[in-house]
Amino acid sequence: MKLFLTSSCISENLASDFLQFLDKSLKDTKFYFIPTATDVEENKFYTAKSLDDIARLGINPVWYSLRFKNKELIREELADADVVWVGGGNTFYLLNIARESGFFEVINDLVRNKGVIYGGTSAGTILASPSIEIAGWGEDADTNHVGLTDLSSLHFIDALFQVHYDSVSHVDMLTMYKTALPIYVLPDGGAVTVKDQEIKLLGGAEAFIS
Repeated sequence: MKLFLTSSCISENLASDFLQFLDKSLKDTKFYFIPTATDVEENKFYTAKSLDDIARLGINPVWYSLRFKNKELIREELADADVVWVGGGNTFYLLNIARESGFFEVINDLVRNKGVIYGGTSAGTILASPSIEIAGWGEDADTNHVGLTDLSSLHFIDALFQVHYDSVSHVDMLTMYKTALPIYVLPDGGAVTVKDQEIKLLGGAEAFIS
């Protein structure tokens, strides 16, 4: 399984790590970017930043929305993907539409069985966890507009992620909430990567110890 999970996409400090992470040359890599988590957000900052970061690397991504899609169509249209990158936004909305559209099943197969790289920014990173519960913690919590009660997610990695981490804002909050899962804290510019079962912490990412 190959995961490149970030707080704020492929910041300049992560560019060389990402290029080394690829299985193919950049020109031969088919890169799909999914902006769907921002459908319900007024602020599209992280989508814009993600696209800027990706373009800076010389990648021309396929912009791929999950709206009005079904499992069969998604499976067909992502069949040639080398990288599927899920952008930031509202995590509850993202999980809901990932399930309803069939993306949830397709991306599980692509990542677990077909060798596709899963990349994430913010909400897209949280989606890789066993549960998106952390998206509802604290003052900066995402709003659960869709009324999700089942927060189980892709479970690509046995950990939760606090994205956009800064110690002043988040230490007390993370200490207060109890979870059996380890937590990785990712400042903007931070990433957790997984390849061949090896986990690396980049750009100031670290395991949270309360």
